[in-house]
Amino acid sequence: MPAVAEKKVRGKKKQKKKKNDPRKLEVLDDCAALGHACNQVRDFDDARRYVKRAKEGYEEQLGHDNEKALEVSRSLIMVTCLSRGERLEKLRDLLKRCQRALGEENVVTLETLNTLSARLYENGEDEEAIIV
Repeated sequence: MPAVAEKKVRGKKKQKKKKNDPRKLEVLDDCAALGHACNQVRDFDDARRYVKRAKEGYEEQLGHDNEKALEVSRSLIMVTCLSRGERLEKLRDLLKRCQRALGEENVVTLETLNTLSARLYENGEDEEAIIV
């Protein structure tokens, strides 16, 4: 008996793969770009708002472990006013997600690793920054 027929016998419905709307993705790309621009001019409230919207949209359209979703997740961590310890913890968690989902050599993984290392160095944790 084919696998599809078995699914019907067991009462499971075949799920259609959700198609991404290119227009929505274009808007999300623009939201991410606006968030980065706002961050550059130190408009942190708008930066946070745009980057958060981009992150939520990418996760909805592309999935939580997509490269774009993970990249804007790092941006969101950096633009939110968190304590240094909380920021480091979130960057470590994000780095693990990037390594698992994208691999060790992916650009987003390496940028996240670099960001974590720089924040550790700024925090005076030189030895751990060098190891990372």
